[in-house]
Amino acid sequence: MKIRFEPYGVTTEVEAGHTLLDAAVAAGVEIESVCGGRGTCAKCKVIVTRGVSASTALEQRGLTAEELASGYRLACQAVIEGDTEVVVPEESRRSRVNILARGTEGDVPLEPWVMRHTLHVPAATLREQTPDWDNVARLLTRDGRPMPRPTLRVLRALPGALRAQDGHITLVQVDERIIDVMPGAGPARLTGMAFDIGTTTVVGYLVDLETGDPLAVASRLNPQTRYGDDVVSRIDHASRQDGGLQTMQSEIVGAMNQIIAETAGIAGLDDPVYAITVVGNTTMHHLFLGINPAALAQSPYVPVVTSALCIEAAHLGLAMHPEGAVWVLPNIAGWVGADTVGVLLATDVHRQDEPALVIDIGTNGEMALGSRKRLLTCSTAAGPAFEGAHLSCGMRAADGAIDLVEIDREKDDPVHWHTIGDAVPRGICGSGLVDTVAGLLRAGVIDSTGLIQNGDALRHNGYAALADRIVGEGRHRAFHLVDGERGMGGRTIAITQHDVRVLQLAKGAIRAGIEILMQELSVGPDDVKRVYLAGAFGNYIRPESALTIGLIPHFTEAELIPVGNAAGSGARMALISRSARDETVEILSHVEYLELSGRPDFQYQFAEAMMF
Repeated sequence: MKIRFEPYGVTTEVEAGHTLLDAAVAAGVEIESVCGGRGTCAKCKVIVTRGVSASTALEQRGLTAEELASGYRLACQAVIEGDTEVVVPEESRRSRVNILARGTEGDVPLEPWVMRHTLHVPAATLREQTPDWDNVARLLTRDGRPMPRPTLRVLRALPGALRAQDGHITLVQVDERIIDVMPGAGPARLTGMAFDIGTTTVVGYLVDLETGDPLAVASRLNPQTRYGDDVVSRIDHASRQDGGLQTMQSEIVGAMNQIIAETAGIAGLDDPVYAITVVGNTTMHHLFLGINPAALAQSPYVPVVTSALCIEAAHLGLAMHPEGAVWVLPNIAGWVGADTVGVLLATDVHRQDEPALVIDIGTNGEMALGSRKRLLTCSTAAGPAFEGAHLSCGMRAADGAIDLVEIDREKDDPVHWHTIGDAVPRGICGSGLVDTVAGLLRAGVIDSTGLIQNGDALRHNGYAALADRIVGEGRHRAFHLVDGERGMGGRTIAITQHDVRVLQLAKGAIRAGIEILMQELSVGPDDVKRVYLAGAFGNYIRPESALTIGLIPHFTEAELIPVGNAAGSGARMALISRSARDETVEILSHVEYLELSGRPDFQYQFAEAMMF
């Protein structure tokens, strides 16, 4: 069957029985699919009038009667029965995601574990018939350093390299291995890459391994998002679909290779990358390595491995020196991964004398609390709401997303907002949602239980401009942020009662996790001296809004410190410093993981924390 996608002008052929979303993936057409094709998010709207199956019950729930009458379908539910043309409306197209690459780094000495040796090796003679490698080894160990091991590739290349420029050669050593040899001075720079593989985004940093200087940075939307925004969707695809695990691994490796090529182009280099460090949550870690993550989604949520791994590049298909080292930082538990280890390394919490809290809110929410005496960590399933998932007008932090909101009921025009890229509003992302709910709480539009008021009291008190934005009744009540005249495609952007409840669940889980950590360490809010807000959401959320909705306690003595992509910073630190790399193993032995599921005290704290 031939399927044509507009406005892209792309045609693909698929067999009958596949969905339009399957066809879009095959054609390389990027359509939003937060739920991974399960029909629950209603984000993959397309317009199609022929050649597909009848609408399903899920579509009748997720689409309005007007949309169904106009030919709207959910791409994940519409099954192909014949040739057709599909229009992807603007609201369903993936936009450029606003990806945070900056991050705070701790003080780390330059201590390379990848180095070059430039040697002049005397030629052998009839009197001194010393083997080539023995001649090289003698020079490498003359100052008392341990003998490195050459790879077979190096031994094969050594004779030619030695004789090409009268014994002038350059060797590249990674830890105890000599992995490359070439005549003359060798590459202009020895480079490595540090990667943060997030559920939503992938960021790569190109670094000069001899100076520690950053050379370039590039990022991509994680291509696995086409199979679902959350890790459970990815696990399900990898473990249940034929070839699903291989697909997931090739998707992420492909994105990493694109980033390697892009950063090399930015830096103007064509020499190979010799070392890579990687952080990511435990699911991303397993998928990158081609390890089946199925057990992570089932109690007791056990990972296959938590220890740090050093893997030769050739085993992973990365576009780097085939015998280069890929150092994957350790995981802590099934739901607290190497990204948290990277954050802890960058913030130095494990070495501090007084309690400090780390909150990393991405697609999942991880927290750590403690000091050099004791350090606890836990995870809560809160991130999707903060990234715009499961909201009526929610979207990722991409162009057109409302990311900042000001509400002042005393003004004639009480609502002001900002969109990423100053684009026409398409929806609202996590930071915009938190701002909106915080503003509505302060204005009295939402009460402490999270209920949107009917507006009568606001109108009676002279706040008609706010009251006029409240529509609907009961659980169908909503507050209009942007009317249809200003929204993309005539779309009204609103916060519904359901959206408020979704935020309450998410912020309740985060707050409850923090309360349990404080309870376990017997510390109160006044004892915490620093609060590190990590991740893109943590960097863009306004602390006053987080405090207003009760996402975090009022830490009266603490300094709130946005640290950006601290996970990526930790990966860069491990790349340029052997001691920092080894310290990640020490962190793993120091930190304690708390499993929150099934704890009665967590359920109690969760119920309490849902209130505003």
